[in-house]
Amino acid sequence: MTITEQHIEQLYKFTRQHYVEYYDLQTELVDHMANDIEAIWDENPHISFEEARDKAFKKFGVFGFMDVVEAREKAMHKKYFKLLLSYAKDWFRLPQVLLTISLLLGFYTLFRTELGGIILGVSFIVFFVFYLVVGVHFALKRKRDKKENKKVWLFEQIIFSNVIWWGTIYAPQLINISKAFDTLSYSMIWSALYAILITLAIIYIYITAIIIPKNAQIHLKETYPEYNM
Repeated sequence: MTITEQHIEQLYKFTRQHYVEYYDLQTELVDHMANDIEAIWDENPHISFEEARDKAFKKFGVFGFMDVVEAREKAMHKKYFKLLLSYAKDWFRLPQVLLTISLLLGFYTLFRTELGGIILGVSFIVFFVFYLVVGVHFALKRKRDKKENKKVWLFEQIIFSNVIWWGTIYAPQLINISKAFDTLSYSMIWSALYAILITLAIIYIYITAIIIPKNAQIHLKETYPEYNM
């Protein structure tokens, strides 16, 4: 016996039932299971598709597909981190490096004034609001795509969930950091540290929330040749 298109569709459904939501992982698992099922049929052609499928599934162990999913997620997160570093390296070149120096000097000068604490607090609030707006936009897009049964790709999820993650969980914590400024003197050291912090935050936000999502289609096609097919 050989695997049919109907069997393939059943295997896709089987992976979704076992909490594999990403199409690229589903495809990898379906291919692997299809090969195993055909090998099982070569040895015992009289068993049903469901029996062969269950035998193939047992080879994944007690946790089923979870080990495969976790391993692939780690690999994709490493890929995203390398992509982030690549864009960061590009940023610290001319002419962007001149803008970075200007931002550092500008924030340092502002933090040396009595308005330093207010400026710092307002900066973090702006970061939070920006991330929240962008994060909600991407979250609604993902919900809409899921409702329309569009394919969900793991690397795409990592690219856009990074914005949601920062906007809803960690960005609010930055506001608490600004409160520490009120208890400190407006010294050169602390003003310089806060100027560096704000500047790096701006660069990080620009890369993760604007540059990488803007170029997402390019990176997804590089990762998945079948993307948008």
